[in-house]
Amino acid sequence: MPNTAIYSTPNYGLWYKWRGYTVRWLLFGLVVSLFQPIVDNLDQLWEQKLNQGLGGLAFGAVCAVVFTLAENSLNVPRIKWKSWLFVFVTWLSVKVIFVSSLALTSA
Repeated sequence: MPNTAIYSTPNYGLWYKWRGYTVRWLLFGLVVSLFQPIVDNLDQLWEQKLNQGLGGLAFGAVCAVVFTLAENSLNVPRIKWKSWLFVFVTWLSVKVIFVSSLALTSA
């Protein structure tokens, strides 16, 4: 009889590796948001950069929650292509939600 411990994947819970994923997503959100250009109201440049940075941190925090839950529930064995697929789907879905909410609140 084969040893089932070798073939089974351990269940660490939904928040396994939460800290590492959060740091990565927060850095990604911050860096990407700060590289967005500002084309108007240049006299308020630093205020706009602060708002971009805070928005990027919020985006990163939401991405960290979504990715952590998806990765720990749907990709327990940590298959590399699934992890990259979850990164892309997480980024796309959270971006659509953020852009849609900004469009609805500013209209």
